[in-house]
Amino acid sequence: MAVWEIAQLTVGQGKEDEFESLFRSNLQILKKADGCLDVKLSRAVDRKGTFLLLVKWQSVEHHTELFVQSDGFTKFTGLLAPLFSAPPDPFHVVEVIGEL
Repeated sequence: MAVWEIAQLTVGQGKEDEFESLFRSNLQILKKADGCLDVKLSRAVDRKGTFLLLVKWQSVEHHTELFVQSDGFTKFTGLLAPLFSAPPDPFHVVEVIGEL
C-alpha cells in the first residue's frame, strides 16, 4: 500500500529562496528513487522558513530502507542539510478519506 512521507522542513532565516532553488535543481535524485511515486514541496506563507514536504512511496520500506540507505539520499540530504535550522522529523501516513 502506498504511503505518504510528511516532513516539516525549517530553513534558516533568509535562506528560503536558496533552499527552494536547490531542492528544485536536485529533485530528480528523489524522483528517480526506487519506489518514489510523487513529490510535493509547499512553502508556508505565514511561517518564514517553513516548508512542507510530501513524498508518496510504494511502501514505508521504500523510503526507510531503500532510499535512506542509498547514495541518492546521501547526496540529496547533504546538499540541503546545511540550510536547515532544525532537523526534519518525517513520519508516514496512509490516506483514509480522499474527497474534494
